[in-house]
Amino acid sequence: MKADFFFSYRSPYSYLVLPRILKLKEEYDIDIQFKLVYPLAIRQPEFFKGKNFFSFFLHKTIDIRLKARKLNMPFHMPNPDPIQQSYFTGKINKDQPYIFDICHLGMVAEFHNKGIEFAHEVSHLIFGTKSGWNDESNLSQAASNVGLDFTRMRQEVADSEDAIVKAIKTNQSLQQQAGHHGVPLMVYKDITFFGQDRFDEFKELLLQEGIQRR
Repeated sequence: MKADFFFSYRSPYSYLVLPRILKLKEEYDIDIQFKLVYPLAIRQPEFFKGKNFFSFFLHKTIDIRLKARKLNMPFHMPNPDPIQQSYFTGKINKDQPYIFDICHLGMVAEFHNKGIEFAHEVSHLIFGTKSGWNDESNLSQAASNVGLDFTRMRQEVADSEDAIVKAIKTNQSLQQQAGHHGVPLMVYKDITFFGQDRFDEFKELLLQEGIQRR
């Protein structure tokens, strides 16, 4: 049994669903294809045109905090934000020092079949701690926690950037083919489940389809 999981490192909702995705992968006989995509701010920056703190970001922050509390998960506004953006105008900065780096590291982790596991570790750093997620020592520990060599990952990013970007863009094309641009997005056959609050429905369908425990 196979399913696709579309994920963004800037998405707090992706962070909220990751523990359940990882548990599903570990406990059931299912091949969850980790489909890392660049955040919407990179793919469709025009989406944020005219959106500001009061009309968009404040509502989202309140909603995320409520959902995190319900799930008993820590939540902090990321510091630094993986996407450099004005919360008052919605404008995306031309200079993006973080997002491409972490996405490319995340894609290398997936090349080693540890994409979900590495994303789980790093997302907790981004949204579950107060600051410093991008420190090399923290990222190195995250890699070590899932059995990856961070120095080797850095080298693979430098050596294989074209292949990494191509893989991410392929994931984005598959996401469009699935009929959606948002994350987290879970897809089984041609059925899509958008949002962390759709996970239970997603799992219920898999159970109906006969998914087996490992």
